[in-house]
Amino acid sequence: MGKWYTKEERREALKLAEEIGPAAAARRLGINADTLYGWRGREKERAAALEVAVGGRSEAELLAEIKALGEQLKQAQQDVGILQEALFLPSAGDRESRP
Repeated sequence: MGKWYTKEERREALKLAEEIGPAAAARRLGINADTLYGWRGREKERAAALEVAVGGRSEAELLAEIKALGEQLKQAQQDVGILQEALFLPSAGDRESRP
């Protein structure tokens, strides 16, 4: 069974591979080169997926969007409460407190 590497070990190995090349890094660290190439491939896939999800937006833009979505959620929850009261529907908390 193969050795398990921590995230930090993988990160450091990939950093070294970036500096001196994957094959040389694998030899220096005593890691199978295929393992190092696999880590590098998965890291590239993760970075590409993150770029697609973020869409080139800055951290400040993402934080502003999160804040706006939180405010929209709060408003929607208030709207649901108002509608439940208007229709005389028990809320989830009321159902849980019944015997």
